[in-house]
Amino acid sequence: MNYLSSALVFALVASSASLAAPKAKKQELKDPRDKQKYRLVKIADRTWMADNLNYKMPGSTCYREDDDNCMVYGHLYTWEAAKSACPAGFRLPTNEDFESLWKAAGGDFNAGYLIKANYGWSGETNGNDTLKFSAMPSGNMFDDGTYGNESKFAFFWSADVEGDKASVWYLSSKSMGFSYMMKPKSFGFSVRCVQ
Repeated sequence: MNYLSSALVFALVASSASLAAPKAKKQELKDPRDKQKYRLVKIADRTWMADNLNYKMPGSTCYREDDDNCMVYGHLYTWEAAKSACPAGFRLPTNEDFESLWKAAGGDFNAGYLIKANYGWSGETNGNDTLKFSAMPSGNMFDDGTYGNESKFAFFWSADVEGDKASVWYLSSKSMGFSYMMKPKSFGFSVRCVQ
């Protein structure tokens, strides 16, 4: 191959590379209240935050009151704080929103595998994060102010209530299930905002 044909091949390769489809821009939300950025993911017909909310406000705390834990897991919120924690345009999810997520993950006892992050879970219970929801095992704050369940559970407040308790959707290091239970509103759990 001579110099001229080499230059021509190089020019053709370079020009075809510039014609390649542009990379998809990652969806992201910048919270105007504190300038923190959150990844967004479309699952079924809803747009979810792909990170736990990390907005500091009354009624929120970091796991074990350590700011480094907030950088990894976001804040934990009482239910009263969670009701108003999401930025404008987003809201605290309802059970119906979480059921939609569960159905998108297959709607069975292995749904958690598609929802969990692929690292951070104790034992060998990481997910594969197919849906890019990236649920982290952030643990919780109990109603007596103590902490527990880091690396073992992810809990997410729901807007739905029954009396003095609210729905909490959870994932566990003991299974790949995704389900809910009722808990006192004074517990501290993670928040995932939805649109």
